[in-house]
Amino acid sequence: MLRIKLLRNLLILSLAITIFLPGHEYFVLHPAYSNLLTEETESEAVRYASYMVRTLGLENQFLTKERLPEGLEKSLQPVSRDKQLLKLRIFSARGEIIFSTQADEIGKINEKTYFREVVAKGQVYSKVVQKDRKTADGAITKIDIVETYVPFMAGNAFGGAIEVYYDITESVNKAAALSLRSILSTMVLSLGFLLAICIALFRACKSFQERDAAEEALRLANEALEERVSERTQELSDANEQLIEQIAERTQAQMALAKALEEIKLDREKLDGILSSVPDGVILTDGALNILHMNATAEQILNTPLEKVLGQSVEKVSREVNFRKKVAQRLNITHGPRSFDLELQSDRSHNPKIYQVRVSQLLSDEKASPGVVLLLRDVTREREIEQMKSAFLAMAAHELNTPLTTIIGYSELLIAVETAKNFSEEQKKDYLLLIHNKALALGGLIDDLLDVSRVESGSSLSLDYQEFELDNVIHEVVASYSENATRHNFLITLPDVTVYLIADRLRLKQVVDHLISNAVKYAPEGGDVRISLTMQENKIELSVEDEGIGMDEEHLAHIFDRFYRVDSSDTAVQGVGLGMSLVRNIVLAHHGDIQVESQLGKGTKFCITLPQMPPAEHVENHQPFTLP
Repeated sequence: MLRIKLLRNLLILSLAITIFLPGHEYFVLHPAYSNLLTEETESEAVRYASYMVRTLGLENQFLTKERLPEGLEKSLQPVSRDKQLLKLRIFSARGEIIFSTQADEIGKINEKTYFREVVAKGQVYSKVVQKDRKTADGAITKIDIVETYVPFMAGNAFGGAIEVYYDITESVNKAAALSLRSILSTMVLSLGFLLAICIALFRACKSFQERDAAEEALRLANEALEERVSERTQELSDANEQLIEQIAERTQAQMALAKALEEIKLDREKLDGILSSVPDGVILTDGALNILHMNATAEQILNTPLEKVLGQSVEKVSREVNFRKKVAQRLNITHGPRSFDLELQSDRSHNPKIYQVRVSQLLSDEKASPGVVLLLRDVTREREIEQMKSAFLAMAAHELNTPLTTIIGYSELLIAVETAKNFSEEQKKDYLLLIHNKALALGGLIDDLLDVSRVESGSSLSLDYQEFELDNVIHEVVASYSENATRHNFLITLPDVTVYLIADRLRLKQVVDHLISNAVKYAPEGGDVRISLTMQENKIELSVEDEGIGMDEEHLAHIFDRFYRVDSSDTAVQGVGLGMSLVRNIVLAHHGDIQVESQLGKGTKFCITLPQMPPAEHVENHQPFTLP
């Protein structure tokens, strides 16, 4: 073990630790404990002597043998029963022993240096005297004691001192025993540690020896292996030549296979690219209608990842109970459309989405059942438009038929000779005026249809720009409604100055008319209709607010759609749903903006912002516009 450097160094280090720990305990910790005991003992003796001074009433007195405190011996009786108090003496200011628990010492004078230079100057003197050592008086003690002098003063002068001899043999013996046990425990632990280290080093040495033996055996085995390798190398060299020939043949086969796989991969990438680029959802199934593939659009529409439904029936992708049955039925028909509509609830909207599911069969040369392709196309908007068109046709027929019925009826009355004779000229005039108004209303409806059709076809509205007072337009429209809408109170708020505007007067009058008409129609209970006109920099803001039925957010989102009506029931107000769409197009044509605010059951407010002067290219033939 000593021949191995690492183990030898560990052994030396362990020996050093084993010797150091007990030595440190004996030479460092034990003296420290002894000094601490000495200091604590001296402090305790000083406190005891000071307590005796206060208890015996010795402070502020000059004591002599004749002037001892009364009842001194009686006060010292409890103290005399303390077995550890060996002796108590009281000195006068000149060092004479005026009282002692040993009566033969009374009258002696302490002329020692420590008494004159320390105690007589008012300082405490305390000393621990070990066994067989001399006390401060020069006597040899047979036990360990602490000798303490505590002076007491009379004003600023030395009045005397009290001396206490206290037995500390028991405390010293206990401290010595404790130190001895601590040293012995440290030695035992150190020896145990050394023994453990020696055992560990012995085992490590044995392991090193076994390792050396294993290395030697490994070296011999390696030499034998090298001989066998050299023999096998030649054999492998011969076999390698044969293998190279086989690899060359396989390489050619793998290259052909890799080329075929690459072509398949390219074809698959093309197919995936085609499916991904298709805006509609595509689902591919086998003949049994089990899902083989879906593109990303179909996953998004059905809110189902392909991994979740791969290999399962198509009924798993839809909550509709008869979905698979409908697909199978479309496959079996020979004539007619192979498609059906599927409603899916959208997470973003309360209204369901409508998708047209087109069913097609894959053509295949194999005898197995061919696959099926399902194409999902979003037709929600188309179905809504179809529904709105149907509603529009019904409403338009009604709206056109009402004035036509009136025109035809009154014109027949006027044409009939026998009936016409019974009417006065005033009645005939009223009938003709009614026919004229209905014809104008019919013409206005046709104009609205033509304007909306022109905008939808991509043509812009024709505008006749001119300078006019917008205040007059508002008063004209309000006047026409004030006569008939008796339930409504029209409140007009205008600026202090006249508002001039360069725009198409007839178009803007049409806008104001539609807004006020809308306010009157959808406030059947009457109430205030507030028309407000304000000016901000170079812009004019017109607002129309009613106290009608109002709209919720769903209706508010479609308010400017053509053919859209808030209330489409049989009891709804008249109209074909073109007014707000036309208003928006006219405002946009004037480079303005329109906003709407509404609360269900509280009313609706439309706010239009228009430039006071249009862009320069629209007013090249007009005089520069300046505010008066």
